[in-house]
Amino acid sequence: MKPVSLAKVAEAIGASLASGDPDALASGASIDSRTIREGDLFFALKGQTDGAEFAADAHEKGAVAAVADRPLDVPTLVVGDVLGAMQTLARWNLVREDAEPPAIVGITGTVGKTTTKDALAAILRHAGRKVSATAGNFNNEIGLPLTVLSADPKTEILVLEMGATHAGDIAALCDIASPRVGILTAISPVHLDSFETLEALAEAKGELAVCLPDDGSLVFPVNAPTTATGSDRSLSRRISFGSNGADLWPSEVEETEEGIRFTANMGGESVEVRTPVFGTHLVQPILAAMGGGVSLGLGLEECAAGVARLKRTGLRGELYRLRDGIIVYDDSYNASPAAVSAVLRYGAGQASQQGKRLVAVLGGMFELGPNARAYHREAGEQAAEAGVDLLVCVGEEARWYAEAFSGETLFFEDADSAAEGLHESLAPGDYVVVKGSRGVGLDALTRELRERLDLV
Repeated sequence: MKPVSLAKVAEAIGASLASGDPDALASGASIDSRTIREGDLFFALKGQTDGAEFAADAHEKGAVAAVADRPLDVPTLVVGDVLGAMQTLARWNLVREDAEPPAIVGITGTVGKTTTKDALAAILRHAGRKVSATAGNFNNEIGLPLTVLSADPKTEILVLEMGATHAGDIAALCDIASPRVGILTAISPVHLDSFETLEALAEAKGELAVCLPDDGSLVFPVNAPTTATGSDRSLSRRISFGSNGADLWPSEVEETEEGIRFTANMGGESVEVRTPVFGTHLVQPILAAMGGGVSLGLGLEECAAGVARLKRTGLRGELYRLRDGIIVYDDSYNASPAAVSAVLRYGAGQASQQGKRLVAVLGGMFELGPNARAYHREAGEQAAEAGVDLLVCVGEEARWYAEAFSGETLFFEDADSAAEGLHESLAPGDYVVVKGSRGVGLDALTRELRERLDLV
């Protein structure tokens, strides 16, 4: 955020400056006193704790002022709704007259958002653009305005993940930061405890397409439901990706020791893509990112060159080579039925090619609503069809995988117990895939394996 006086902030968010220097400059935002940077505004949100209790710590670490619902013992902007004020400031920051607004890309979908975001950021940076992008999972009503307010003031393109757990969530995020380019990564079962049906979920994700301006662009999977793609909207450009029949599609997909390789095809042009990430199921989100690059005026060659420099956010498709020839494919960051299926197919292919026993470590999949058991059983059937030799179930929901799996099974109550016991069940030369919802905490398991079996 370009530095702005507290007086101007107060005017923008409708606050009263209870104390502090009105000419003091704010240059960022935080809701965590532990991550304060000099010049940040500290938004004292109320959750399990009252953020106002940490305002003094934040001020000590360099916060220029707190934004709170009451006067505090530090410079304070007083508002009735702290979260609403943060969202209002983010919205104002993107249209302020004293700064050039960045182009905004909104990314939504049930799987692949972070890979797409990372790949698009890599493409744009290689093309010489100044890019700021969502960090971690800051893709909701709190994280998105924080991303906007923490962005470098020289940002030319702002790449924002947009998550949704209820109808209207994405529309509300688009109201804060209005994208000109929208990317829909996929529609598959997730958050069904909130949406109940896949159709309702598709319609919620379709809010991104509906919110785009008439001169905007949408990148979307060729097989996406029309409710998710705003098919009745007149947009400047639409780019579908996926299989043959799409505007942008892959061919000659293969995995090498350096990562994945494929040919991207679009409009009579073909280009070889090499990227240092593992998992052929990642080709689709990479294609989505390339479509985003094309929407922003780049050529396929430029997009391919950028993807070659991709570094993914941790726990998404990381490959570890351990002692005794054991390989671990760690995609443990989160899980949905489609993502688990993709990882099982990928692991089966790799284990078969390398002549290894396939071990699948699966944590439960959360937020699947009343059909959760059926989705887990379906994944268990897929594990059997993929040729999984040992199925390791972690967490209570993961028991449902085993109900439909006929092979050898291990069960651990939680990730900590799995981390303690799994290494004893592994054999030299095993190929291990790890996948589960974030709340299961399977990163503890993969970390323990790396420590016990030594990276090589």
